[in-house]
Amino acid sequence: MKPVIIPTPDVNSEHGVVVAWFADNHAWVDASADLAEVETSKAVLEVTAPDSGYVLHLANVKDEITLTAPVALLFDDLDALKAHEAALAAQREALKAEGPRASLKAIQRAEELGIDLSTLDSSHLITVKDVEAAFAAIQPVDYSDLPRPLQTKEGVQRVLLIGGGLGATQVIDIFAGSTTQQAVAVLDDKRDKWGSDVVGVPVVGGPDRLAALWQEQAFDAAVIAISTSVAARKKFRELCEKLGIPLANAIDPTSKIATGVVIGTGNVICAFCHFGFEAQIGDNNFFSAYNSFDHHNVIANDCSTGPGNLTSSRVKLGNQVRLGTGIHIEPGVELGDRVQVASGATIVRSVPADHVVKTKVVTTTVVPARSK
Repeated sequence: MKPVIIPTPDVNSEHGVVVAWFADNHAWVDASADLAEVETSKAVLEVTAPDSGYVLHLANVKDEITLTAPVALLFDDLDALKAHEAALAAQREALKAEGPRASLKAIQRAEELGIDLSTLDSSHLITVKDVEAAFAAIQPVDYSDLPRPLQTKEGVQRVLLIGGGLGATQVIDIFAGSTTQQAVAVLDDKRDKWGSDVVGVPVVGGPDRLAALWQEQAFDAAVIAISTSVAARKKFRELCEKLGIPLANAIDPTSKIATGVVIGTGNVICAFCHFGFEAQIGDNNFFSAYNSFDHHNVIANDCSTGPGNLTSSRVKLGNQVRLGTGIHIEPGVELGDRVQVASGATIVRSVPADHVVKTKVVTTTVVPARSK
């Protein structure tokens, strides 16, 4: 039995989703054959067979998995595979009979709070923290206990951030030296963040507060500070449009915006980005640091990039395009809507909508340096 490990050049992600299997369960595969694709927040990872053998899937398509765990097993003998599969099935049935796995303190806390442990995620040992998070999620929220948005000087645009992750820290850093814009509040769907702050900006609740805070005139515009999910960017842009909330641009002062560039609303442009002559940028895009989009590029809406991407002239990106890190795109190439490009790719021809550009992951080995 040999485990199939997912290559993990994407150090920002701990989990991924299985998007495709290229070898049927129990099928014979040759060494180096394509087995599966796993999608993270930054890249699409190609999983290949480290050896020949019969393959046993350990996850289904659309399952979320831990990147450090095997996604499949390889066996020299089909009978050995089936025996191992039967043992795994018996183990799962035994766990079901025993009920969810939980620490003694978690069981006691669940009894105190009236939480049914069978409703919680049992893929790991349930802890007191899991129980209390489940209890908090069903409680009515008293927003009076949460901090209020910050106050600003007169004439400064008060910006509310949607999303309290790492993207929010980048936006707040952009505003740090601004005399015209200031982040005044953060909304995040994770309740354990409520009442805390992101680089001094209070997390005042979840996205359900968006409409009420707008009606209270607690902010002037919003920025969607979610850098990794183009679907989430699109969802919240449409919600802001429905509520009549304007989106603000957050543009780092180190960026180079050439003559004739047209920029929409809601864009996050991080440090040292470059947009060439007469480039056109739509709405609600997130550009990480050191991106260069050359002259006459056209970028639509709700896109997101990692750092260090470089395009030549007349490149077009559709809606919800997601680029990894360190990608080169040749002149005149067009990427259709919802195209995803893995880190390190060089793209020389156009890619139709709803396709993925993969890159082969080269395994490197770290060895001790020779002593002189």
